[in-house]
Amino acid sequence: MAGSRTIVRPSKTAELAAAIRAVHLRRAQHPVFRDELAMGMLGPFWRTVASSRLLRWIVIDGLLGRLEPVSPEVLLRARFGEDRVRDAVAGGIDQYVIIGAGYETFAMRRRDLAGALRVWELDLPATQDLKRRRMRKAGLEEPGEVTYVAVDLTAETLKDALERSGFDAGRPALFSWFGVTYYLDEEAIRRTLGTIVHAMAPGSSIMFDYLADPAFTPAPWRHLQGRLTDFVARRGEPWVTSYPPHEVPGFLEELGFARVEHLEPGEIGAAFSVADAGLDYPPFFGFVFASTAK
Repeated sequence: MAGSRTIVRPSKTAELAAAIRAVHLRRAQHPVFRDELAMGMLGPFWRTVASSRLLRWIVIDGLLGRLEPVSPEVLLRARFGEDRVRDAVAGGIDQYVIIGAGYETFAMRRRDLAGALRVWELDLPATQDLKRRRMRKAGLEEPGEVTYVAVDLTAETLKDALERSGFDAGRPALFSWFGVTYYLDEEAIRRTLGTIVHAMAPGSSIMFDYLADPAFTPAPWRHLQGRLTDFVARRGEPWVTSYPPHEVPGFLEELGFARVEHLEPGEIGAAFSVADAGLDYPPFFGFVFASTAK
């Protein structure tokens, strides 16, 4: 997704995230997140890379080796999110909206939640259409409890997109918004967060990740953050917005959220014990779970 541009081609960074999940499952002795279906979401190039040990070495450790440290963020945001989906279902939430779903496989993997959760996947038409074609090619059935909503949220509001898709705004819901905010301008971020506060039922929640301002990134990691910034910009999906981490809770409370769970970038590696898995978390992405009053 992007802030103020209409994108007519499938997201390259969304496919890179799926490739990270697929490669991790094949390389790690003790995966921090298991996505057995990620391979089916890949195009020919990344599928070949993920399947071949030699090509994984050439492409991942060679061409993209200096960028690989970002992979823990992709893996841990998925783990952070699915832990909170589990908790939400236990608390009675039965509506789950994935904004910027990309090549997410949650609904196909978590069949244990199929009877308890209705899922809406929102993304740009080009990305969503390619994902569904890849699902069919991989022999993956579209789950009956999922509604696919093709939408450009720079041209249509979240509220309107859900209203035309059978969503019940009168019941609380959980919203997932990972891998998206840093591609949007701040006005678009405020608009989406404001929709959760003002247009959704009391007790609704949203979880997302955000990019820290480089000034707040530990010095040894700033060069990597700069390389990643250039990497995504060259692929036509530039990072637009970042935040001072210490200001994030106040920003959300100002918008009207009643409860904010905030993992600052420097806290996440320890919180998930990623060092035990041989991973170093890049300390310039933070995680948030924010709820409105019931």
